[in-house]
Amino acid sequence: MKISFYLLLILLLSLSSCKEKQEVVADPREATDTLQIAYQPNKKQEIILTPSAKNATESWENYLELAAQIDALDTVRVGYLRVNGKDWISNASLAQTKVKDSFANTAIESRLTVLFTKTNTLIQEASKLEVDTAAVNKEATELYNTFQNLKLQINLKHQKSIEELLEQYEVEADSLSAVKDSPETRRDSLLRANNVPVQN
Repeated sequence: MKISFYLLLILLLSLSSCKEKQEVVADPREATDTLQIAYQPNKKQEIILTPSAKNATESWENYLELAAQIDALDTVRVGYLRVNGKDWISNASLAQTKVKDSFANTAIESRLTVLFTKTNTLIQEASKLEVDTAAVNKEATELYNTFQNLKLQINLKHQKSIEELLEQYEVEADSLSAVKDSPETRRDSLLRANNVPVQN
């Protein structure tokens, strides 16, 4: 009995000595999660949508959320991107797949594809275990620039064509010509040319 007791004791001691102590490892992202996104110097100037383009985008629900995300990009922290990344990617995907007919053209669809890719890349960089903040800032700047390129394409899509501008010009010229050629206008201009006071 003593032998079995000693064997059991030796077995227990050997098992307890074999257990490795598990150390609690701190998440290295905690150091970078509080850092705010900072754009790089190659950030493009903001493109302002023309009134007709702005009116067209107001009914495109995913565009409005996308614009809000891009506007807030330089105010958010790396940790926020990591936590909310799925929502950002989902919205970029919906903006890409649910393009309104009034925006459907190759240039805009290409910009939306690039925007979706850049959003994915930014979120991946922010979600790494060891975050490279320079890479996050680079990707954030590229995402911002891509969105400005999209806005430029939207402006181009909704600008008036040369034919429309010429038609508008002809209508305005005809209306001015009609006013100019009215009998009262001709009479008044003749009187003024001869230095005769015109009564209104």
